[in-house]
Amino acid sequence: MLFSPVAVPLAILTARVEQRDADVLIVGAGFAGLSAALVLRRHRHSVLVLDGGLARNAYAQEVHGYLGAKGLSGEDLRRLAWEQVEEVGGRIVRERVVDARRESGGFVLHGGDGAEWRSDRLLLATGVRDIYPDISNFRDFFGRSVHVCPHCDGYEWRDQPIAVIDWNASALPFALKLTHWSKRITVITDGRSPELDDEERGELTRHGVGLLTQTVRRFQGTDGQLSALEFSDGSTLPVRAAFFNIGEEFQNELAVRLGCRLNDGGAIDVDERMRTSVENVWAAGDVAGQEQLVPIAVAQGVKAAIEIYRSLADTEDGS
Repeated sequence: MLFSPVAVPLAILTARVEQRDADVLIVGAGFAGLSAALVLRRHRHSVLVLDGGLARNAYAQEVHGYLGAKGLSGEDLRRLAWEQVEEVGGRIVRERVVDARRESGGFVLHGGDGAEWRSDRLLLATGVRDIYPDISNFRDFFGRSVHVCPHCDGYEWRDQPIAVIDWNASALPFALKLTHWSKRITVITDGRSPELDDEERGELTRHGVGLLTQTVRRFQGTDGQLSALEFSDGSTLPVRAAFFNIGEEFQNELAVRLGCRLNDGGAIDVDERMRTSVENVWAAGDVAGQEQLVPIAVAQGVKAAIEIYRSLADTEDGS
């Protein structure tokens, strides 16, 4: 599937970008953005990565399921990736991009402090923002025994009692997914009425999944290890881990400003080469709407980088 470039108004086409700060600007210093930066620098292209803040898995005590990364936390792994990019001459700036526009076939990005950066190629690796449960001591357990991704962390809690904090229609498939690792699953709707009909509730029962509607007051446990959920009525539910699935927001604001097509869920629509619907704009990682795993984000960053390199090589060859 190939996308046709979005039409650009003549006034924008006639504007000129006087100076390029890098061959490629990368927005987002998570694993997709950093892997792309490393590959592009190894192809001897100048790269500027704009880091808007903590990566999505910054609180993960250990990154699981990523070959070779045993024992590394999310921040440890990102720090190593950051160092690799800088070792080959990649530049990384701690700045959140607040606006983007096209100029004469290139792009201009604006930072919150008024800074501007220009390039001919742009990679959006802006990621996803998770919606966290409103539980007072959530941060004390998040990334240790409270998680968002069963594929990443389900194995560590196999055969243990697990709570699923979710009240949306997604509660059924999410809970059933976790039964692959444990048959001791309880869905907690945190004081809300679950968006499940009678048939869906029956499906939970048939799979041995409990359903409780109490409001969670706090997590109980020590040093990040969950032992129970404490409810507002004083009762408790002993568990070893909890997963939440409340919702997520694709950080697609820059893509929208540039006119990139989005899919129905709000992810940036890309083709098999990680190209967006806007010429010379690529997207990779969680914001591209595919499986949200570190190794996949890394692979997409590499794939986008190779395609960007090829596009620049075509330009250099005059073709």
